[in-house]
Amino acid sequence: MRNAQLPPPTESDAPFHDPTGVPVAVVPRWEWRAIARSLPIDVARLALEPGTPTAGSETYLLSALTPHNVKVRKQVLEIKSLERRTTDGLELWRPTAQSPFPLDDRARTALWNAWGISPQPAGATVSLDVLLQEVVAKHDLLRRVDLIKHRTRLSLAGCAGELVDLEIGAERRVSLAFEDADPRAVRAALTAAGLEGFPNLNYPAALKEIVGLPITAFIATEGAR
Repeated sequence: MRNAQLPPPTESDAPFHDPTGVPVAVVPRWEWRAIARSLPIDVARLALEPGTPTAGSETYLLSALTPHNVKVRKQVLEIKSLERRTTDGLELWRPTAQSPFPLDDRARTALWNAWGISPQPAGATVSLDVLLQEVVAKHDLLRRVDLIKHRTRLSLAGCAGELVDLEIGAERRVSLAFEDADPRAVRAALTAAGLEGFPNLNYPAALKEIVGLPITAFIATEGAR
């Protein structure tokens, strides 16, 4: 396990834009997630939204050099940087890029920073296939992981969350997560679920563990109020 405090990608605070071009404010969120073969609680106690779980495929692009979250969903690159981890395990994640291919200069810079690697030629991001073949497949410390998520939204103690059944090749996992801009809301949900003290495991760390890529430890800071 790598144990280094690496700075998150250095990005401007410029807002994202939705598909219509309207600016969308970027709001960092405190997150807690469990990813395991089975959960230590009865999911019947969770306030699951009615209906069939939403299924979708995603491709995570992992780096052994940083703890940040890089993935592709519906041909759009999405990056979140891990900014803080409190002593009780909550993590603060900030969206830093969301861009279709080919990537613009801002998204390319965010990607290299998120991976912790040297900038690559602009042609490496003309398409997702080129990026996967010319960068990810040729770099020893990068790894591609495809998975399918069956997601059900939920809420507990006023905090939004999700229950996800994961298909990772032949592997199967289940994930439970809570997130909010206020860490107190996440802690209240964990208390209501009886999960206080249960380890927080984010997607990049869990997937690195499954595929055998070194995990980057993020040094905890003071607790958030």
